[in-house]
Amino acid sequence: MRIVCQLSILARLFCRRFSYTSRVCKVARIALPIAMGLLISAVPLRSQPPLRVETPETLQANIRSAVERSATPEQLGTLWLTLANRYTDRFELEKAEDAYARAIQLLRDTSSQSQYAESLQGIGNVYSTTGRLKQARKCLTKSLDIYRTLNDEANIAHLHLSLGMELLAERKYREAEIESTAALKGLESGPKPDLSDMSMAYLTRSRAMCGQGRCRSALDDVSQAHSVALNRFQENSIEMMSIWLVLGQIQMKAGQQTEGEEAMNEALRQVQSRTDLPRPYFVTLQLVVLRAQRTSLKAAHRKQEAKHVEDQIARVEADAPAACNGCTVSAPALMSQGMR
Repeated sequence: MRIVCQLSILARLFCRRFSYTSRVCKVARIALPIAMGLLISAVPLRSQPPLRVETPETLQANIRSAVERSATPEQLGTLWLTLANRYTDRFELEKAEDAYARAIQLLRDTSSQSQYAESLQGIGNVYSTTGRLKQARKCLTKSLDIYRTLNDEANIAHLHLSLGMELLAERKYREAEIESTAALKGLESGPKPDLSDMSMAYLTRSRAMCGQGRCRSALDDVSQAHSVALNRFQENSIEMMSIWLVLGQIQMKAGQQTEGEEAMNEALRQVQSRTDLPRPYFVTLQLVVLRAQRTSLKAAHRKQEAKHVEDQIARVEADAPAACNGCTVSAPALMSQGMR
């Protein structure tokens, strides 16, 4: 349930399944907020093909059948949550928001508090993806509180990361650093930490540190993210794209313009090699990287290079306008324009 997942960047800087827990989501949430101004969020894709899952139509039929059988609120709420996650996978965010809201209403007073927390996290990611950052933070904080009562350390760490990315999108850099540090503490103390989350947590903290003027120190966290990802994820994975993009942004901000431009070009090369991704994700990731490049080049007063990137953006948008209909979703995410 962790995607829309960071497209508030490369997302929501992009999860466990092809959904809110997808890596595309986490990247988007970090990058998009950074690259697209909103997005942070939502938002991730696994390297391996997704498991076969039920379609929204089948899930809707299951809900109707459950209603006819007078199913309990807990049973119905779980079905609505599953449907919400499926809509999220398909970037049908309005439908996802409605389904999460129904799940929240049904699960609130049941014993299924883990599913209730997941529903709050899901709708929080949708809010983040669509730019409603304060509402997102409220829902994510409530979800975190529930996971704390359940002693669910893995989800506690993940929620700290989600909150860090949301705060990064709001340019609340000090608070984002605190949340990402809490995420890292939880991940590093766990028996089997989510290495994708750990890499994203280092990147989020690096962006937060650079936002406070400590860009050279922030490069240490980028190096840590790279160490975590090295030999664990494929070269053109979402994690590696995120690392190169954030590295380039921070290097540009730290005055290392040549190195920064090279790193961002490498991020773009990796994105363009991922023709296996669904078209909306493929288009969105290209735009995340290109918009981040444009922002960094403009900030460095590299007008000619920035104009070249703007031309590339126009070509991508013109080539696939329909596929990128939902590209403004701020689903967790890679890097955002927040770094100026």
